[in-house]
Amino acid sequence: MRAVNLLPVELRQHKSIRQEDPAVVVGSALGLIVMIALGTAFYVAHSNVNAQQQRLTSVRLELASLAQTKHAPPPKPVRPSAPITPIVPPPAVTGQEAAWLAAVSTDLSQRIAFDRVLRDVSLVIPDDVTLTSMTMSAPVATPTIPGVPPPAGAAQGFVISGSAYSYDGVARLLSRLELVPDLSGVTLTSTGSGGTAGATGPAVGVQFNITAAIKGAPAPPAALPIPGLTTTTAVSS
Repeated sequence: MRAVNLLPVELRQHKSIRQEDPAVVVGSALGLIVMIALGTAFYVAHSNVNAQQQRLTSVRLELASLAQTKHAPPPKPVRPSAPITPIVPPPAVTGQEAAWLAAVSTDLSQRIAFDRVLRDVSLVIPDDVTLTSMTMSAPVATPTIPGVPPPAGAAQGFVISGSAYSYDGVARLLSRLELVPDLSGVTLTSTGSGGTAGATGPAVGVQFNITAAIKGAPAPPAALPIPGLTTTTAVSS
């Protein structure tokens, strides 16, 4: 029997690798092997070049740092700074200037910043408290006379009156006034019910009076004449 090729005409003309020329197949394989070998050699050479370049850069940097250290001038020793003596010494306070300085120091120690007191008081007043009057005066030292008691309220330089919705508001006001630095001895002197809503209605609000002392050195008291006492001053020439 004779073999019959049943493949289409276009496939019948295609040759298999076995039907190719052996020289062509061997040459193609050798070319592919040579290309792979050249690529591998290029990659290895490129890696070696990069490593050598990095090494050269690090050596140049070390050389530059050594050169700068060699040419840098040695640090100069720092001399301790001597105290500066003024050419003209400050003048000493003597004579009349000393009296002036003492008078100014005394006045400043007796000064009271009423604006600061007002600001501090305005910051601590509760919202449910209304002031109707306020009196402030600098503390004045009253002369003490043997057998005569000092006048009542002489040391109280801060007096306020007002009304609150309840006794709790008055208590809050007292506790807050004690926090004011310029006030001392905060005391509730009197309290009472406010006006009535009607002829037989309940009392509305609470009236109060509060006193306190303003901190500060009191001014020197004026000399009071005492009956039966005569003072004689001798003047020698």
